[in-house]
Amino acid sequence: MEYASGLIKLKPDTEEKVEQWRSTIATRLDEAAATLRDENVQIESWFKVEIDGEKYLLWYLRAQSIKRVFEISMQLKHPIDKFHYELMAEITSNNGNIQATPLIDIPGAYTNTK
Repeated sequence: MEYASGLIKLKPDTEEKVEQWRSTIATRLDEAAATLRDENVQIESWFKVEIDGEKYLLWYLRAQSIKRVFEISMQLKHPIDKFHYELMAEITSNNGNIQATPLIDIPGAYTNTK
């Protein structure tokens, strides 16, 4: 499994758009889950974060291949993908994608096989 995370710096006054995005995804979970299955994603999580008065979205993915996740999602097979990318473009500040450097990911089902 691979994993990735990052911050998306939000444009000012986009809280309503973020809530629209969250509620749309929440009401279309079957479609969102179908996207994750297509992408071989095990976990996708999103969080709101505020740092020094600046607002961000924090995302986390665990999948077979992070590169493949983005390749498949950009095909916009599901209408929810198009909605997601269009809304993210509206709310993300210029140069607002901050990629995190992976250090460690410990699955809850870890067992030592030695």
